[in-house]
Amino acid sequence: MTSFKPTMNVEQAKAALQRIEGVPVEEATPIEMGEISRAFRYAVGGEERIVHFKFDMSGVEKTRYMAERYGPILGLPRVLKTGSVDGIPYTVSELLPGKPLSRLREEELLAAMPDLVRRFRELNRIRGSEADGYGWISAGGKAVYPSWGAFVASLFSEEQEGFYAGWTALFDQGILERDVFDAVYAAIRELLPYAPKEKYLVHGDFHFWNMLSDGAAVTGIVDWEMAMYGDFMFDVAVLHLWHPQARFPERVREAWEAEGEAIPRFEERLRCYRLIKGLDGLRFYAKKGDRPAYDFMKSELMPLL
Repeated sequence: MTSFKPTMNVEQAKAALQRIEGVPVEEATPIEMGEISRAFRYAVGGEERIVHFKFDMSGVEKTRYMAERYGPILGLPRVLKTGSVDGIPYTVSELLPGKPLSRLREEELLAAMPDLVRRFRELNRIRGSEADGYGWISAGGKAVYPSWGAFVASLFSEEQEGFYAGWTALFDQGILERDVFDAVYAAIRELLPYAPKEKYLVHGDFHFWNMLSDGAAVTGIVDWEMAMYGDFMFDVAVLHLWHPQARFPERVREAWEAEGEAIPRFEERLRCYRLIKGLDGLRFYAKKGDRPAYDFMKSELMPLL
């Protein structure tokens, strides 16, 4: 199975951190989450920190931009250092208190859900300007697509650069099924016109592994590398895909209605983004060669058609 993270053990991480910090680092604890970065927690001068090593320097630069632009508003962790060590880009950030919501007991998770909805409402109030564009936010704070629909189309364009360059070879050389892909993409195109023209800040990878809690409240939402300008219902769909038991779409709809607001075309938008995220997941797991994950994602997608 293919890995998209830099190869690094604890001793190698400690050696790299000593060069980054300029002082010995006695402990480095791996954090085994995420698909594209190798993360470790450690302490320097009594301050707990987290380092992410990854292959892409643009992701490091974007992480710094998001922390500087939106950190004071949304409580993002401060970025303390960025750079490259032994040719591997890194980001050092403060370690926020709490543990991932994915590790909470059921009663703790239920207790934290109202605060998560409140924080999501705060995120929803941040709008992109006309000049910002749609889609992925760059390290300079801009997105390049003229519409949300154009951005979504770009996600599945045959001509890609970077991570998905040459991805259509997965139809013939991997486990990606063209008939499944085409059917899902056709459904996405039918639903996309229901998206609003308003432009929101979207986290892009909105699930419990990227949310921290002390067992009662949410202490932070981390890993904004996939942030974009677009439809906030995308985040609702991502969380619902991975954690349907949380009833997050229902909670969001109820919270908006409590403030006298309705979310137009709620069901169509939710279905559209579940399909988009699921289709991207099929392609990702096909590229990774992870058959069980691919089959899981397919099982989530097919009932939506």
